[in-house]
Amino acid sequence: MTEIKKYISFADFLGEILGKNTEIAIHDLSNLENSIVYMLNGHISNRKEGDTITDLLLEFIQDKSKENTSYACNYHSKTLNNKILHSSTYFIRDENMVLIGAICLNSDYNDVEKSLNFVTSFLPNFTPIETEEKNIVVKENLHNSSQELTLSKISSIINDFNVIPKRMTTEEKAKIIAKFDKSGLFLIKGAVEKAASELLMSESSIYRYLKKMRE
Repeated sequence: MTEIKKYISFADFLGEILGKNTEIAIHDLSNLENSIVYMLNGHISNRKEGDTITDLLLEFIQDKSKENTSYACNYHSKTLNNKILHSSTYFIRDENMVLIGAICLNSDYNDVEKSLNFVTSFLPNFTPIETEEKNIVVKENLHNSSQELTLSKISSIINDFNVIPKRMTTEEKAKIIAKFDKSGLFLIKGAVEKAASELLMSESSIYRYLKKMRE
């Protein structure tokens, strides 16, 4: 935590520049279930200090191919009430390049976009440029608790397979467990139990799958 604390004044500095429409969260990854240790403008996502890690950060912890990544910029995140935000994350690493924390910026431009739409309604000859907003790809989901994060991630991955668990083959379940593992889901306490329940399996079966995959 001491290493992370030194970034709090930097977060305050960014807050003065970016204003009330940008949430700034600092995560300490030594406690994944309660990783948020500092929050400015938490009204943006309705999160607070003591709330959980995000699915994006879990992936960066788990995926060794991303261990040299310093930051991720200009992607979309989504709040629990389905508000789309414009986000960027700076990854805090120790002297061994181990990911230990993150500074996350989440900007709410919804009111700005509404104002622009209002202004352009008075310009009959104005044709807006088509953007990717029609098909937004959400890379990060912002949850308050680790339980919400766990259930949301499990549901999302299972839904991608378009097969309900009771009709899944052994091979399909193995692939889903592999995706759970790759996403970093099993770093969260209690995630194996929740995954086993959703897949209609025993926890010991999931551990056996994981052991075989990691050999």
